Amino acid sequence: MATGRVNRRFPVWLGGLPAAVAVVCAVMYLAPATPGLGQDAEQVLRVEEDWELVLNEPGNRVNAPQFHTIMSPVSDTESVYAQVTWNYREVPDAAPGGVQIQAWSGDQVLQIKDRVSDQFSTVAETVSWTQRLETNGSLLLFRVLNGSSTTWGSFGGSEWNVEGHADIPNLNSYSPGVSTSGAAITYGSNRVDSLILKQVRYYGVNGLISTDSVERVVFKAK
Repeated sequence: MATGRVNRRFPVWLGGLPAAVAVVCAVMYLAPATPGLGQDAEQVLRVEEDWELVLNEPGNRVNAPQFHTIMSPVSDTESVYAQVTWNYREVPDAAPGGVQIQAWSGDQVLQIKDRVSDQFSTVAETVSWTQRLETNGSLLLFRVLNGSSTTWGSFGGSEWNVEGHADIPNLNSYSPGVSTSGAAITYGSNRVDSLILKQVRYYGVNGLISTDSVERVVFKAK
């Protein structure tokens, strides 16, 4: 079974262990600002990404395809990010099907949540969902919501999250390029038509700040 982790040397934020949280907070506090965002820019407190995967013909016997997506509060993957594995689970043991939300710090797993277990099984199935990252200055939350698929039905919500205490005042260092460069079809790309980040929305204390509707293609079949 393919591994979905981008690279174990990259730490992932979140978790409940005091020592792990301390490490994560230190990394976040030192994260650089996003290029192009001045000091007087409105603070971004929540970012939402809309994603879409289109299958052609999944293979149950080989548990394909498998893919992962990430989301980071900073402008690179040298520091922090959260990850979701799709159509497979890998921690603590590899298992076919389902969705797993992961939080890593270096080689240490801080938190995982398994949310469904069924494998992709429908020809020409479209899977859509939203990934949300938000902070209130002391608590950082990652969540999957508004999911829709034939295999899993409607999915996402309050139980599809990982969270932890972190000293990160805003998400102005977020970059959609980090999400798209870190996402990948890790196994069975021949069974996928496309994986696309469809839209990104930025929110502040007074609500929606801006919407980025540029479609960013992670994978498209030739």
